[in-house]
Amino acid sequence: MSEWRIIEDGSGEADWNMAVDEAIVESCRRELAPPTLRFYTWSRPALTIGYFQKVERDMDPDACRKGGIPIVRRITGGRAVLHGNDLTYSVASGIHTAELPNTLQGAFFEIGRGLIEGLHRMGLEADAVRAPLRETSRSPICFMSTAWYEITCSGRKMIGSAQRRWKDGMLQQGSLLFGFDPEAYYHLFRFSDEPRREQIIQESRRRIACLNDLLPTQASPGMVAKQIAAGFEKALGITLKSAGLTPFERERAEQLHRTKYSIDSWNRLRFL
Repeated sequence: MSEWRIIEDGSGEADWNMAVDEAIVESCRRELAPPTLRFYTWSRPALTIGYFQKVERDMDPDACRKGGIPIVRRITGGRAVLHGNDLTYSVASGIHTAELPNTLQGAFFEIGRGLIEGLHRMGLEADAVRAPLRETSRSPICFMSTAWYEITCSGRKMIGSAQRRWKDGMLQQGSLLFGFDPEAYYHLFRFSDEPRREQIIQESRRRIACLNDLLPTQASPGMVAKQIAAGFEKALGITLKSAGLTPFERERAEQLHRTKYSIDSWNRLRFL
């Protein structure tokens, strides 16, 4: 039975959270650390956007600034996620991880099995999408699209995930919503007109699932992380060993935070 590392970081700023994930996957790719499952939350609301997403096209930076909501670009793909009322996970590994196939869809599938098993332990009937769901109209928001093997509950998207692959490893990041306020969410995005915004708001009510709407009592991030971790152990046949960042990872995260994730040249201007 393979041994993976589990890191539970608590709350952090968006730019630090993204720097830590990149530092961890660099460590795994260099074979300085075992495959790692990390859970974390957010010290204040923040938008993370996909690697190729265009801020000025999709987001309303003035609304974000007025709301005190930073915009931070991920190194994984996908679309924007508003964090703050969610639990975020990441899975980082090198190329020689027996439990994760060396393909995007294969890794999505295996990680999805761990997520589903964790949700089942909470009494939720979750499943993995076998093919992307068609959108009635394109939205810049992650939870309005459903890709291969993403997780749904009663046909509604439960966990949004995005992946980045290199020849020597991979990183997958994902978010599980505790609650969702579509009016507050879509206030931060650009739309052609107000009827279009209202259309997306109503559609999102039908397509997005939140833990606190499905569970009999409100869940805590710690409880959810515990169940998801147990789901990974059972579904993937691994043992998770609790650990913190290595000295290399902390130093690298501090460097990435200072030179990349906290500056506009990465977060806002890169793909205008």
